[in-house]
Amino acid sequence: MMLLYRRRWGLCYLPVLAACALAIWAAATYVLPLPPRTLPLAVGTPQGGYAQAGERYRAELERQGINVELVTTESVGALGPLQRLATREDPSQAGFAHGLLADRGPEAKVLALAVVGRQALWVFTRDAAVTQVQMLRGLKVAAGPAGSPTRAIAERLLAQAQVPAKEVDWQPLQGMRAANELLEQHIDAYVTIGSGDAPTVRLLSRSPGISMLGVERVNAIAAVEPRLRPFVLPQGAIELRGNIPPRDLTLLTTGTHLLVRDHVHPALQRALLDAASDIHALPNFIQQQAEYPEFQTDFPLSPVARRFANGDRPWMETVLPYWWAQLAELLLYAVFPIVVLTVLILLLVPRLFSLRVDAMLSHYYGELKFLENDVDQASEKPIAVRALVQKLDQMELDVAGLDLPDRYADRWYTLREHLRAARSRLMNLRGR
Repeated sequence: MMLLYRRRWGLCYLPVLAACALAIWAAATYVLPLPPRTLPLAVGTPQGGYAQAGERYRAELERQGINVELVTTESVGALGPLQRLATREDPSQAGFAHGLLADRGPEAKVLALAVVGRQALWVFTRDAAVTQVQMLRGLKVAAGPAGSPTRAIAERLLAQAQVPAKEVDWQPLQGMRAANELLEQHIDAYVTIGSGDAPTVRLLSRSPGISMLGVERVNAIAAVEPRLRPFVLPQGAIELRGNIPPRDLTLLTTGTHLLVRDHVHPALQRALLDAASDIHALPNFIQQQAEYPEFQTDFPLSPVARRFANGDRPWMETVLPYWWAQLAELLLYAVFPIVVLTVLILLLVPRLFSLRVDAMLSHYYGELKFLENDVDQASEKPIAVRALVQKLDQMELDVAGLDLPDRYADRWYTLREHLRAARSRLMNLRGR
């Protein structure tokens, strides 16, 4: 007992403290980890509309202490940011994609936080005589590389207008390069999917000599591809003074999705949704005030976004800034309970020693009580005194050999006083 008591720090206190530290580490690592301070955001080409949106997200999230790294995708392929998110080795954790990519089945699980805008299918041409899509037959048309969603929709659009894809001279150009080729009259038309703020759309829609084409029979195309929706761009909506466009145009649009990988920290997802609510609430010529973010998505919706849409979020985030809320949640729901439990255990250890000493002393007091009862009976049987003396000798020897902590010395001496009193009674009986 005394050996255990003397080694109580090594055998009791230090293991409890080590277990406390391990539990706090496990809680902070696996149960309630703090969100990362850096977010790699895939934004497509450096001059694209996604890159512009990424800059706005970076400015918004930096106010909350989150460093956003914009990751471009020039050499990644036709799927752009989605292909980065689908590559497990890629550092990107969030990005943008339009709804036409929702059936591509990326290897890494990708979830949508919200639809944050609308992208239109734009058809630009430098030939004023080309007023309908079917008039693109035999012309040089840039619509991205083969296999890209833009090329697929462009081919479907021409097929709807009775123009086979093989009768068009397709150019595998996209982005600002394709826009410059059109302005320099190296190609005849350019088909792209982009928001109203996309640099290529802003450049070509306001460039002299470049015309925009509307789409005919849009309902038939939307019936085949439900991720495309008809939209009427009113006359003068882009620029009222310049009367751009010069007439109402019927376009096809698809939603712009804010995507994350499935393991992105919930608090970081909510921070992205807060930023999206501030960034995309403003209207432009293809979306209304507060129309976005919207949670009817083409990609699987994140559970965090579903709760966010229902107004459900940790109460800490409603009363504290972003980082303080995450730290307070960790302290309140993990560190504080673990520390309280540790303190209770540390307080219980001395109590366990006390209970063990009490049990030991109670045992000897119980034996002494039985011996005193035997002493009372031995007054009538003197022959039994010898056996009682031997028993008392053994008890005194055992009690004298007890190695108890110093704070139990008074009780140890009291027990020995009782044993001496019992011996005196036995000696008196023996002297009769």
